[in-house]
Amino acid sequence: MMWRGWISAMLAIGIGAGCALALTRGAEAAGRTTRLLVFVGSASKPPALEAKAAYEKLHPGVAIDMTFGGSGTLLNQMMLEHAGDIYMPGSDDFMDKAQKQKVVIPKTRKIVAYLVPVISVQRGNPKNIRSVEDLGRPNIKVGLARAGAVCLGDVSDEILRKAGVEAAVKKNVVTYTASCEQTQKLVELGEVDAIIGWDAFKFWAPDKIDNVKIPAKLIRVRNVPAAVAVYSKQQKAAADFIAFLTSKRGNTIFTRYGYSVKPPKP
Repeated sequence: MMWRGWISAMLAIGIGAGCALALTRGAEAAGRTTRLLVFVGSASKPPALEAKAAYEKLHPGVAIDMTFGGSGTLLNQMMLEHAGDIYMPGSDDFMDKAQKQKVVIPKTRKIVAYLVPVISVQRGNPKNIRSVEDLGRPNIKVGLARAGAVCLGDVSDEILRKAGVEAAVKKNVVTYTASCEQTQKLVELGEVDAIIGWDAFKFWAPDKIDNVKIPAKLIRVRNVPAAVAVYSKQQKAAADFIAFLTSKRGNTIFTRYGYSVKPPKP
């Protein structure tokens, strides 16, 4: 009879251990970190990274993974992989494309910041570049973003066509880039004399870059939008992060990096 008591005791211990393990696993599942995958155009990389850190500090249970690149490239990646919780391209025209392709939920679309196209030159403007036409002068090295893959590339082509200098300027293009970040780096590192960039680029490297305005008739003010992706299984959490980006706290972060949070005058 003693062995039966011993078996009963062992079974009780085993059942108790199993229940404890189940409870532990349940607690781990309940406390599991929510992960959001955000595809971000490189045009807003610096403030986006700071906003991510600020949000994660306020919401310890949420982790935000950001993938940066050209807006067109990111959109194609999302469509190919059927992945992502938020799409945040560098310009509204790519969000329009995302809506047409039914990649995002239109009612969740919000404007995070605004960007104005400018000519970005090396600090002090050593080549005395004062206009879009000057980009076509002899011995001027120009860098441009690649149209189709990067929103800034499409913007640049539009400006050059309107100014009637597309052929002349493109003779001086020494490289085409795959993201806004790469385009900005060209002038920051002195690899080119000028780029067509965003006004905020100067604030990324204020001791390396100056801006030259482009006449209002040649440009359109663009905006950085964000929207929840149709692939998201965490739409409420995704919408909450977008709300943070467009909140007073989010506005402060973007303003610090030279972005306008209200429609600016070119």
